[in-house]
Amino acid sequence: MSELKSESQDQSLAGLFNAISFQLKGIMIAFMAGSVNYAFVLFADTSGHEVALSVPILATALFTIVWGDATLKSQMANIKDASSKTKETRAHKVISRQPYSLLRFMNFGLAVALAASQLSILFK
Repeated sequence: MSELKSESQDQSLAGLFNAISFQLKGIMIAFMAGSVNYAFVLFADTSGHEVALSVPILATALFTIVWGDATLKSQMANIKDASSKTKETRAHKVISRQPYSLLRFMNFGLAVALAASQLSILFK
């Protein structure tokens, strides 16, 4: 039991799990906002309101980019700050091998692609 307690007090590990949890919350928020944006542009009469509806679309994209990038950077920082005992765990080895640069690029690309898709529907 004392081993479990000492590992749970590892700040880098706790920070890593907090960053992952924070990222999942951001994904849920971005998904809900994107769904609402799509609902508006697909099913509502948007004629004459294109500029006004562009604001939440761009805000959702910006939120996705900033939130995703911040959480991925936080995860990378916590991986680098891990104690030697934490670095020996399988979880750390798997998490630290993730292609974080690619994930950051994918986050950016997905946000831009969704915003472009929504704007193209809105302004057609």
